[in-house]
Amino acid sequence: MRGFLLVLFISLIFSILFLTRFIPHKYYDIIIQYSDNLDPLLVLSVIRTESSFRENAKSNAGAFGLMQLMPETAEWINKKFKTNYDYTTVEGNIALGCKYLNYLLKKDGDLKIALVHYNTGPYAPEDVKSDAGERYTKKVLTFYKLYRFLYRR
Repeated sequence: MRGFLLVLFISLIFSILFLTRFIPHKYYDIIIQYSDNLDPLLVLSVIRTESSFRENAKSNAGAFGLMQLMPETAEWINKKFKTNYDYTTVEGNIALGCKYLNYLLKKDGDLKIALVHYNTGPYAPEDVKSDAGERYTKKVLTFYKLYRFLYRR
């Protein structure tokens, strides 16, 4: 029995170490600065889903950076909130992504709907929102559960 518990304990430690590499905690200090009312672990989950923490990730549609912002969306956020963040920098991308997600949460009043709109845009056709948005939301919320399990203090 004692040997089984030791093996179980060691397996648990290796699993947590593996998960912390798969679910990194990068950019947390920057996220804290810009998350406002957002849970920083939710922002990490969005980044993990959007770009897998690749700073210069670029989608086929033209979205850029950690939080995969479209240039037009970044420009709109800067105008709306009277800021001047550069979406091509790590800090600016996180700042704008947090502002946008916060805006969507306040506007939509529901995390799942806000995440769908973050992914597809608020004016995407309903079939795109229901298909792509549902898959995206499921990924983000799965990572969010893992982040809360690993890093909740």
